[in-house]
Amino acid sequence: MFANIIYLYTSKRGQIIWFICLLVGYWLLFLVGAAPGHPRGDFTMEGNIVSYIDTLIMPGQLYLGIHDPEGLMSTIPAISTGLLGIYTGHLIRTTPVDLRIRTVRQLVIAGFLLIIVAQIWNLVFPINKNLWTSSFTLQCGGISMLLMALFYFIIDVKGYHSWAFFFKVIGMNSILIYMSGQFINWSYTTSAVFKWLGQLVGNPYNVLVMVFCFLAVKWVFLYFLYRKKVFLRV
Repeated sequence: MFANIIYLYTSKRGQIIWFICLLVGYWLLFLVGAAPGHPRGDFTMEGNIVSYIDTLIMPGQLYLGIHDPEGLMSTIPAISTGLLGIYTGHLIRTTPVDLRIRTVRQLVIAGFLLIIVAQIWNLVFPINKNLWTSSFTLQCGGISMLLMALFYFIIDVKGYHSWAFFFKVIGMNSILIYMSGQFINWSYTTSAVFKWLGQLVGNPYNVLVMVFCFLAVKWVFLYFLYRKKVFLRV
């Protein structure tokens, strides 16, 4: 929501400024703060400033009691993650067909630059998913841009589409399947249908087999919706 508000009400330059300020501001928060009794710049679950602030704002509501990997404060750098996605999507949507290869180059260059900066920043602000650190934002953003460039080149520039049908079925209802775990017990369904297969395979490979069965059950559900042209849109 915040990333979209920034996109709607600021220029491209403004979006870049917001992107940088959010990441640097989040870093400065760690530099100057920590939980009581801990040194500044503490990254432990008990001592980091982000988890401490979350416990003050939402006591008793955090996923791990004193920490939440998707807490309130970690939303700050996640906004920058959203801005990267908006930038990439806008770039692709506004690219004329005859200039798509230029967009591929832009994505590759941006991706490598983000990863380089992330690795440098990692020396003082570690790449950490649980805290959604600024270096983590840049690292994942860079990797995502490189992957986007690769698949954009294969699918949109070269026109190789058919191999990606499996992923298309998922992507057309990605938000729905992400939310579905709140009201559908997929593990129960998978066990009911494929428990015999896991028992047949035996330890330790039954765990891996059941993961693929879990994905298969979800995919069949998505394929049914795809055939019926039922898509959740935001």
